[in-house]
Amino acid sequence: MPEQNLTDLLKLPNLEVVGYETTEDTVVLDVKPTFKVALCPECKNPSASLHDYDTPRLIRDLSMFGRKSYLRLRGRRFECKTCQNAFTERLEWIAFDSSYTQRFEEYVFTLCRKNTVQDVSQLLELGYEAVEGLFKRQAKKRHRHHKSGSSG
Repeated sequence: MPEQNLTDLLKLPNLEVVGYETTEDTVVLDVKPTFKVALCPECKNPSASLHDYDTPRLIRDLSMFGRKSYLRLRGRRFECKTCQNAFTERLEWIAFDSSYTQRFEEYVFTLCRKNTVQDVSQLLELGYEAVEGLFKRQAKKRHRHHKSGSSG
């Protein structure tokens, strides 16, 4: 089963590849979360009450087999039985409402430390503003982490 092999290669936690499409320069993996429950962001209680699905969206990931790689995900919306809150499930490998996996964002940051934003933009075929935004977000995240780790 090729989807199982792709799930193993993808190496993202709690995620399963259920289908894929390829073109000459792109790979799109259809993915779904494997957890049956999600934590309510309001009251932190687990919910297994699936409310509905979001519209599928494409999330840029690291290149695969020399091709740009995207994950097609239909976000799941749950309803919390404890506080009656309807919420979209949070996934550990992507910032909420981002169009990029965390590892792709980290890759962009690493490239920008040794190259110009313009060079990285051309290399990844990504807009200048997107590259600059990803770099700044990762820099801010690392700065916060560094500051919280060096208090003393």
